[in-house]
Amino acid sequence: MTIMEQDTSNQASNTSNAAASKPFPVAGQSPLSTNAPARQQPDSGAAASAAPVVDSLLKRVTQTAHEAVDGVAAKISSTVDGIQGGVSKVGDTRDEWVESAREAIRQHPFAAVGTAVLIGLALRSLASSRDR
Repeated sequence: MTIMEQDTSNQASNTSNAAASKPFPVAGQSPLSTNAPARQQPDSGAAASAAPVVDSLLKRVTQTAHEAVDGVAAKISSTVDGIQGGVSKVGDTRDEWVESAREAIRQHPFAAVGTAVLIGLALRSLASSRDR
């Protein structure tokens, strides 16, 4: 083999190696081009400088979430307290009415019995009129 033939065969093997290492051509380059820019690795300095920013952002988001939960819990607590107070007042009112009715029955027992009989008759007449 002559020197020319060796150069031609070396060039062919070099271009086939370049094509094998880069299966897809970059826009604007031929598939056999070997001077494509090397892929850049992420900068570890940029990642290190971003860590405090990410930590700060995470802390702010966490604090805001905690404040929101605390606010909702306070509103629910005040609502529950208000409902419990209302239920307590209703219970007190009911107890007052029952005690008042007992006192009225003690003071006027015949009127209480007469009223109960009249209410019973009225309810019976209403029930019998529905059946017809």
